[in-house]
Amino acid sequence: MPAPTAKKIIDSTIKTFFLAALMILSAALLFPKAAHAALGFVGNMFPVGGSHSNLTEGNNFTVYLQVWKDGVTNSPGAGANITCSLYWGQVPSFGGTWSNITTTPMSYNTDNGNNDEYMATISPTAGLYEFTGYCTDTTDATTTWQGSGNGQLTVNAPVTSCSGATTGDNNIFWDGLLHDSFSTAYRAPTGPVTTDQGTVTLKFRTCQNDVGSANLRIWDDYADSETILPLAFDSNATEPGVGNVTYWTATVPISTDPTIFYYVFSATDGTATVYYRDDAPKFYGGGYGAAEGSQTTAYDNSYQLTIYDPNFYVPSWMTRGIVYQIFPDRFRDGNPANNPTNGRFSYDLPGGAIVRSGQTNWNYTVCDPRSTYAPSCANHYGDNFYGGDLAGITEKINAGYFDSLGITVLYLNPIFRSPSNHKYDTADYLTIDPDFGTLADFQAMVAAADAHGIQIILDGVFNHVSSDSKYFDRYSRYDSAGNLISPGIGTDDQSGACESPLSPFRAWFYIPDAGSPATGPTDRCDAIDGDDPGGVWTETYSAWYGYGSLPKLQANSPDVRDLIWADGGNSVGPYWIGQGADGWRFDVGGDVDPGVTNDPANDYWEGFRTAVRVENSDALTLGEEWGDASAWLLGNEWDSVMNYRFRSAVLSWLFTGCSGNGCTGGVFEDNDSNSGSSSGAISYISPSQFNARLLSIQEDYPPMAWKAMMNLEGSHDTNRVRFLLKKINNDNDSAAAQRMKEWWLFSYTYAGAPTLYYGDEIGLNHDGVWSSAKWEDDPYNRVPFPWSDTPGSYTADTTNLLPFARQMASIRHSYRALQDGDVQHGLIIDDANKLYGFARTNSTQTALIALNRDSASHTASFTGLNAAPYSLHDGTVLVDALNGGTYTVTGGAVTPSVNPAWGVILLEQTEMDSPEPANVSMTANLAQVILTWPQVTLDTNGQPEVVTNYEVWRSVNANFSDATKIADVPPPAFGSTDNLVTFIDETSVDQPDDRPSDFYYRVVAVNGAGVPGAESNQVGASPTAVVLTRLTVRPSPWVLGVISGAVLGLVFIGGVWWRGRRLKR
Repeated sequence: MPAPTAKKIIDSTIKTFFLAALMILSAALLFPKAAHAALGFVGNMFPVGGSHSNLTEGNNFTVYLQVWKDGVTNSPGAGANITCSLYWGQVPSFGGTWSNITTTPMSYNTDNGNNDEYMATISPTAGLYEFTGYCTDTTDATTTWQGSGNGQLTVNAPVTSCSGATTGDNNIFWDGLLHDSFSTAYRAPTGPVTTDQGTVTLKFRTCQNDVGSANLRIWDDYADSETILPLAFDSNATEPGVGNVTYWTATVPISTDPTIFYYVFSATDGTATVYYRDDAPKFYGGGYGAAEGSQTTAYDNSYQLTIYDPNFYVPSWMTRGIVYQIFPDRFRDGNPANNPTNGRFSYDLPGGAIVRSGQTNWNYTVCDPRSTYAPSCANHYGDNFYGGDLAGITEKINAGYFDSLGITVLYLNPIFRSPSNHKYDTADYLTIDPDFGTLADFQAMVAAADAHGIQIILDGVFNHVSSDSKYFDRYSRYDSAGNLISPGIGTDDQSGACESPLSPFRAWFYIPDAGSPATGPTDRCDAIDGDDPGGVWTETYSAWYGYGSLPKLQANSPDVRDLIWADGGNSVGPYWIGQGADGWRFDVGGDVDPGVTNDPANDYWEGFRTAVRVENSDALTLGEEWGDASAWLLGNEWDSVMNYRFRSAVLSWLFTGCSGNGCTGGVFEDNDSNSGSSSGAISYISPSQFNARLLSIQEDYPPMAWKAMMNLEGSHDTNRVRFLLKKINNDNDSAAAQRMKEWWLFSYTYAGAPTLYYGDEIGLNHDGVWSSAKWEDDPYNRVPFPWSDTPGSYTADTTNLLPFARQMASIRHSYRALQDGDVQHGLIIDDANKLYGFARTNSTQTALIALNRDSASHTASFTGLNAAPYSLHDGTVLVDALNGGTYTVTGGAVTPSVNPAWGVILLEQTEMDSPEPANVSMTANLAQVILTWPQVTLDTNGQPEVVTNYEVWRSVNANFSDATKIADVPPPAFGSTDNLVTFIDETSVDQPDDRPSDFYYRVVAVNGAGVPGAESNQVGASPTAVVLTRLTVRPSPWVLGVISGAVLGLVFIGGVWWRGRRLKR
């Protein structure tokens, strides 16, 4: 048979398909499928749709649902092929989007007429829920939902703060109210914002169904205007222990002018209104607040939102700096020829001024003007001179003393002509006080500072002058040209403001007084010239705090402004910046201009800042303010302040106990730190309280200002920090020394510029004096510095405190994140074990710091380190720069052990800077080899570095194989001539002359984190025999002479040595 063709195959297939289709259609017509009755009804849900039920967490909730299908549910028992389900989910508010949706199978319960009833029991956690139900006919998989709407269920936590809250009862549950300005859940963004921010979102919590409305009151401090914003409903939720709560929100438009917003929430239910305010703005501003019934109290304790200029610029040298404050009269006498003379005129005080407490020795106990101890010197406060000067400061700059401390900024108390030792009573702003030197001395000091990378901040006293000045001339000692012509009280020539109503200076002052009059019985000025020269002076004048020696300037006088800043380079501010100063500190600056928000029309500090920035765009303006300085830190007035808020927090952090004078109920007070002062009294605070106080400061200040704070531990206006730490550690001086080290451990690793008051680094101290029921600080905080060449009453700790101060400065300089990195607060807050931990981070580095204030060791656990902003991947090695040892990040965590009353500083091993190599010179003779090298002050990136140890290595081989470390040489304690370090290797071993040994030396500089630099150049010598018998570090001017002895060669071989092991070439 022939094979079928393709056409025949296709035709046959088509015929077969149509035949099969015809057969199927016929069968369907002849034998139809029996019909199934659909579910006729699903409903009668209980609780019914649209109803609201309440439940306490832990209890069961049952939902019922009925279904009917004709011929199926009519009979007793469960109808066949029917299933029912409860469908439920959590909602943020009723009617909101469902989440955590759950389908719970329902079981047959009973017959209800022709209906079958199903039920399901659930036990949800606290929260808001909606539910419904449906049934399915499994014979054809059709589903029918009940149609009465969703039921509502509130599950309350058992016995919560919000239990029983009801709208319309004229009652508000205070415990349900909350705002937390530190949390982005309540304030977004947190902290200060710029004027171009646009909006900030604020949230407020109340108990659910408790209030009818909520509002936000905002006070714009610059515009002096009030805004009331209604809060809108945001969401509902359940919080543990609180119960069901409602969140309210407001989107706040941000001012386009720098200002401070102060805000308070209010909640109203019928006739009841409750406010929610900041709980303690003075020390714990921000974070959680407190409910308040008084509107006045609430408004007076508002939350703060700082709004600053986006162009706010602060010099980075302050942000990254370490500051050293010098009281010039007591620091160093570099030129005895300019020392003050005994008995010179001092505000007409009988007997005049005294020198060095009545004797000749520099290092002699400061005599007591209150006569509570010997030597005493009744009423000699500001006129007891010791003879410190600018030449002494320059000497120590050149000697490398400040380099060895890592100091990059010197802040000098006033240096202009003045009758007193403190110089806060200026007599001539444009003249260096002769006690301190000349303009040439100032220029020499600036040149030395520049050569050592040190900035100079001058102290500007622009609120008042001396009554014994060429401007005021209370004692008629100056002529009309401003020359000091009389050694004592002179003759009225009508030139000074106090001498004549016609004086060109008269309008500079408040004569007669406009408040705060000088209180001395003879503190008066001439009212008329007609009775000169012998007429009685009767006119009062305003003086700072009533001190007659300090007449107050009219800051808004055009002539005063011209003198201080408004006349270009002729004015005080720009002039001294032009002479080489880098910034100004403003004594009682708030008394001159209260800040832009307090007096928008007063542009004194704006003008000053602009004027000095014309001379130097990197000039710093820094104010003295003991409380909140926000009003001056909005971008156009001050760059920074003396951070007394920081000081107050750290003093309390280091408190362990007190007794005796100044201590009441575990709280210590002195004349500066007391319940009535901005600093407050000193008492124990926990790690969580410490964290809150730090966050409070950060929340108030723009970040560029906050990172440039002068974080002082004391000043010329406070008791010595060692004395205070002794008093707040149960009068234990050893504990005080330990607390000083803990202070530095924190301040050198925290944001802001750590600041030493001269002598703190060596533990310099003189106890305050208990007088008139309080501890007084002046003049006991202004004692002479005890240099090694000035033995006497005061001593220097150069073996414990000084090396540690250097180590901390070195660690800070070795790691950029410790200088200007961000702070991540509160990584560890353990109140029970008194542990606190934080981090410093930037785009490439992370530092982890843990502090232990307990008397026992504890483990500090840092977690979550893999994620930003830490970004420490597992396997990262962290070095404890403080104690030695390493830790490896594992599972995003490290857990170092922290010793009692101590800390750890963990730095990334690969990110630490290393010192530059030393540059060694050598002289030799038959008895000794003398090595000298300039102090290493830079790292390999050209940035400041502090070397805390120099390792001296020696080898008998020119290739330096088998080298041995023969000495560890610390930097000179107080610097040295020409900033040199000296090491002497002496000989004492006989050796045949025909077998001379060649000795070769290299020096390795090591910083405080233990990181070595590269080896120095190699020097070699051939003494008769060399054995180390003595190690000294001393000034050696004679080393600078001609190199003599058997100098065999000068070889440089690069390499790094770590504890005797060569790491790399």
